[in-house]
Amino acid sequence: MARLRRHARDLRARFIERRNPPSGLPLTISRRRVYILPTRNGAVFAILLLVMLLGATNYSNSLAFALTFWLAAIALVSMHHAHANLVGLRLSTIHAGPVFVGDTLKFDITLDHANARRRRALRISADGQGATTQVDIAPGETQTVTVEHVASERGRCMCPRLRVESIYPVGLFRAWSWLQPNTRVLVYPRCAGHDRLPGGAGAKQSSRRLVLLGTDEFLGHRDYVAGDSPRHIDWKASARSDDLRVREYADRQSDAVWLTEDRVSAADRETRLSQLARWVVVADRAGVAYGLQVNTEQFGPDQGPAHRAACLRALAVA
Repeated sequence: MARLRRHARDLRARFIERRNPPSGLPLTISRRRVYILPTRNGAVFAILLLVMLLGATNYSNSLAFALTFWLAAIALVSMHHAHANLVGLRLSTIHAGPVFVGDTLKFDITLDHANARRRRALRISADGQGATTQVDIAPGETQTVTVEHVASERGRCMCPRLRVESIYPVGLFRAWSWLQPNTRVLVYPRCAGHDRLPGGAGAKQSSRRLVLLGTDEFLGHRDYVAGDSPRHIDWKASARSDDLRVREYADRQSDAVWLTEDRVSAADRETRLSQLARWVVVADRAGVAYGLQVNTEQFGPDQGPAHRAACLRALAVA
């Protein structure tokens, strides 16, 4: 039984992919992309109509016939409205910021339409699973909705297939359509592992140290040595003594930490990348300058949001 269910799911997925291939934005729902079936309430309503028709036929009751056909007409009109509620709806933009594996991607989706029909009770979800967002769109209005989806793998992942459905107006029919935007989202490796940075660096260590022979901070004077630049000679201080005095400065440089895969004792590469991602986050929060080497690329050493984003992006596509 489990094998049959799995086979049925695979057939359904292949059918949806064949009918709704990935497409660039904007995406518009056409008539050929809308599917419609009775809901559970609709099936019960159909059985009720059949019983009423049999009763009206058995008793030759004109009022029963009229009521049965009137209710059937209402059902047919509701089917038309359910179908028309989706046709012409347009997905114009979609955006989601990068996250780590296991976190929730939040897709900001902009919906609009070009006709004068008001769209009511539209339900949107990622691949027909998880939380469903409901929205109404007035004529000429643009609505932005947020759809959530759990990131399951790192890299440049395709936006999940979006299901847009409606049971408007009376809940007898469900109309739905699938949209597959050709949009990719960056997913970083899972942020996992310990917080102890390699090389003895820690989250509380100072991020700066003094290095002699710099040009930034004045340290004091020393005696002139052959080869010193004349620009460093302090002539006023030398005039007060018998020897030439040279100004000595210091540079402030980052206590850089290098993050490489060979510093992680794990056989699985995904585990190593997860630890590197964790170290990048820890070093960034601590204000420690760090460099990253992954594959043949090197980043830094540096600090700041741009450097953090570049390192995590390299780990995502490694």
